[in-house]
Amino acid sequence: MKITKNIVFFYNENRFNYLNKIIDETNNYQYETDIFIHTNNIFSKDLLNTYNNGNINIVYYNLSENVFLTENPYYFPWVTRGFMKNQKNDYDIFIYIEDDIFVPKNTIKYWLDYKDKLLKENYNLGFIRIELDQTGNEYAPDLGIPPDNSFKPVLNKKIIIDNEDYIINNINPYCAFWIYDKNEFNRFVDSIFYDPINIIGYEPRETIAIGLHGTKTNWYKNTVLPLENNKLLNSCKIYHLPNNYINEFDSNNKHIDDPKSWKPQLFTEILKL
Repeated sequence: MKITKNIVFFYNENRFNYLNKIIDETNNYQYETDIFIHTNNIFSKDLLNTYNNGNINIVYYNLSENVFLTENPYYFPWVTRGFMKNQKNDYDIFIYIEDDIFVPKNTIKYWLDYKDKLLKENYNLGFIRIELDQTGNEYAPDLGIPPDNSFKPVLNKKIIIDNEDYIINNINPYCAFWIYDKNEFNRFVDSIFYDPINIIGYEPRETIAIGLHGTKTNWYKNTVLPLENNKLLNSCKIYHLPNNYINEFDSNNKHIDDPKSWKPQLFTEILKL
């Protein structure tokens, strides 16, 4: 079993600490994992932490040669599609993340434990993106509360699949991360959705990071998360390292710059059964 982890890194010296946290955790993965850092600026591997669980490869793109990208760099992730397509016969597991998404070792095991039984029924295994405040409280920014506090988005639609309980994430399954086995990735490559122009409902950068489970992509029946004693598993969590969504709100839960912004809610409050 061999993994490819593709990371989009729009060059910023202040974000090497995120890359290195990702590298350190990937060192702990059960299977050999090659890391590919897709970047718009050449840099030395000396800036990266030691890695022993595979190879680290820096994939450089000269954006100045593409007018489309110089006018809107948020389209930069689109150029990774061709590179990943060429990997389709070389790996067993395919991961795409943004450069500030931390995927723990136990989350890979979680995916391995559930993905086959869900794919058999055409469901997508979900994850919850987490941000931490200074006291360690966990928030789910992708399941935010509107600024007028008119309602709290909650997951409350339960389903039984193969005699196991799951909750449906029919609110917002986005988490800036996707993971597929070889068969599913090859189906993806051969589909119309590998061309990001056919994935609708998202901004340019998010169009790549949503994979096949976008709310307007007709691929899976739904995105679901397993329940144990009517609770979400800790291993469904991935982490947004900058914690910038929660940090953009003051002590009165008011957005510092944009009063129309939705605010993250506590992870413990997103599930209501």
